[in-house]
Amino acid sequence: NAEYGGMNCMENLVMGVGHDFQQSHWDKIIAAITDVYATTLPADLRHWKPSLDAAYDQVSVNSDTSTNYMEPDNTQLAVGRADRVHFQRLQIRSLVQIEIIQTIDNIIFYPTNSAKEDATNDPFQKINEEGKAVDTSPEGMFRYLNSEQLFTVVDCLLESHKFAKGFNQDIDQRSILLKYGFSGKTLPDLQRQEISSLLCLLRILYKIYTDETRVDDWQKTELYLHKLTIESFEFFLMLEEGDKRRECWSDVAKLLLKKMALLDDQRFIVILAKCYNQICSIIAQEISQDLQVVLSKFFLRAKVPLLSGYANSNTDHLPLR
Repeated sequence: NAEYGGMNCMENLVMGVGHDFQQSHWDKIIAAITDVYATTLPADLRHWKPSLDAAYDQVSVNSDTSTNYMEPDNTQLAVGRADRVHFQRLQIRSLVQIEIIQTIDNIIFYPTNSAKEDATNDPFQKINEEGKAVDTSPEGMFRYLNSEQLFTVVDCLLESHKFAKGFNQDIDQRSILLKYGFSGKTLPDLQRQEISSLLCLLRILYKIYTDETRVDDWQKTELYLHKLTIESFEFFLMLEEGDKRRECWSDVAKLLLKKMALLDDQRFIVILAKCYNQICSIIAQEISQDLQVVLSKFFLRAKVPLLSGYANSNTDHLPLR
């Protein structure tokens, strides 16, 4: 549990005196975070297999098949003491991964700011009549980190997201872990890690992309955003109704739409051109009321640049017919 408590201590230290740090101090903080991530990643979840001495233990397994994609059989298998201890370690490591993501978010954006942002469906809530952002919330440490450090964090979060997403899609492996009692009577998942890591890295990228002091990093950031935006919308569209991941990925879709809507017209139309078809496809699906509200505000935002001729600029063709 040392890493788990250590992240809290690091967060308290950074939030207290981070504004006085030199860049060398920030390098050490970022290195410590990425090191804890690498050493606590529960990699064995992806390929754990039972030892030969595992035996049947007739325990009923009641799984919610509407949210876990499939129905396991009704027997659970016993594992030896070594495997039980290993399971406990993997569970702790999974919790540490969540703690790392939350610590990163709290340090960069200040605790509670991201939760407040997620709670509103109006991307223009804090925009004044001159079109300038007005936000009186306490600031995190974003402005004290250089872009290289921020991209290191983004890559760490992206790796965390891909690991969790890959595990969540591996139904066979998750079923093996369920059968041997890894998570009691529920199909194990890393849903929170999958979503929270993606949301955090998207916030960082959009923060860089709208920071006038980091113009030199906008092109690199744009490459990340275009790829991740398309992939995220396409994955959301792939999820079937009743899949519990759909509700979680709806949060990703909402964040992307809100962040895109706040871009200036020129960059807005560029990224819109990349994912216009996917966004239109979302409208035809059964979606939550919150996402409907965000989509409505998004298309109202899109009307002005589309009608004013930005669609005819040197961007990819928008299928407006």
